[in-house]
Amino acid sequence: MMTMKDLWQIPITKHFTVVAGKNALCKKIESVEILDFEFATGIEHARETIFNPNSLVLSSLLFANQHPELLLETIKKLIELRVSALAYKPVIFKELPDEIIAYANEKGFPILRFGGDEFFETVIMEVMEHIKERKHETFLTEMVHSFLEEEVTEEQIHSYVQQMNRPLDKYICVANLQRKNLSDDKWMDSFLKLGIVCHYRNSLFLIYSDKHQHIQFEKALTDHMDFYHIPSEEWTIGYSETHVSHTGLHLAVREAYYSCALAMIEMKSVCHYEQLTSERILFEFYRNDPPFARNYMNKYLHKLLKNQELLHTAISFILKNGNVKEVAGALFCHSNTIRYRLSKIQQMIDPSSNELAFYEHLSQAVKLYLLDQQVGRMSNDLDSVQK
Repeated sequence: MMTMKDLWQIPITKHFTVVAGKNALCKKIESVEILDFEFATGIEHARETIFNPNSLVLSSLLFANQHPELLLETIKKLIELRVSALAYKPVIFKELPDEIIAYANEKGFPILRFGGDEFFETVIMEVMEHIKERKHETFLTEMVHSFLEEEVTEEQIHSYVQQMNRPLDKYICVANLQRKNLSDDKWMDSFLKLGIVCHYRNSLFLIYSDKHQHIQFEKALTDHMDFYHIPSEEWTIGYSETHVSHTGLHLAVREAYYSCALAMIEMKSVCHYEQLTSERILFEFYRNDPPFARNYMNKYLHKLLKNQELLHTAISFILKNGNVKEVAGALFCHSNTIRYRLSKIQQMIDPSSNELAFYEHLSQAVKLYLLDQQVGRMSNDLDSVQK
């Protein structure tokens, strides 16, 4: 969705200035129209058909030449028609009357002044192109959400693929990219050279397609980041397996998403879904029924969740693959202290299991806990206990 604020991202409108209604720039823009003599004296229109709601109306205000009293009535009618804003060219009126500014401010109606000699046709063309791009971005975001949160049919997948703004080759691989400051999107244009880019939950999805099944996506992305001087150390990336575009796009998106989540959990820069084993089962378990997965995890860990020291120890123990010495180093403790805590944890939550079964049960529950935490805050740093 495009809003008034987006106008200053478009070259042709970046020099527009706000003369009224600056607190209402969150209004959306769905179309651009021109006001000539619609409100001139003696011209009658069906009020509901003059301008579309949520439109940006452009005007030279020529109709009010010698009749400035028409300006206030025009603003009132535009507001009544639910127009988003008026942008005027200062050829007839360099400055608008104070009563117009005051009324527009009172009603929260933005009025903009052209910055120079911008042509109406160029403004319309560039703003409408931006609206189109924003609509496609919204479509891609909704598509990713559908893939991650819902079950989709083959017909739906085929429909999504057909609606994309560029054709896909037979095979696809998807990467989910996380970065601490994703609001800095100066690299977006470069990523678009590689494939289809989608924003989702403060991360990026990059859909890469190729006619060959053995896609060299990671190499292509690494080379691309090197060429454009994109600091790879600032990114965490999860890669999917290769799938057929028209039948496996949803799977590729899911795999990339959960691979990236696991990479964040384990403090790794890259994670490949094809290299995962038991984690795949946990991902599907969590994705198919998050409330059930949380209930399972909470029942097993509920006593541990009340003791932060033991919880930190359990998390580190699993992330260090059961290596007591590494856990001790990470938590600045003696190895015997870690062994004592682990014994205490087992007696607290799983006293009837042997050591091997306890590790297996604890690993599943802790990874579900971390996955649930990470999926809920994909843009945030992991807690220090996961180091």
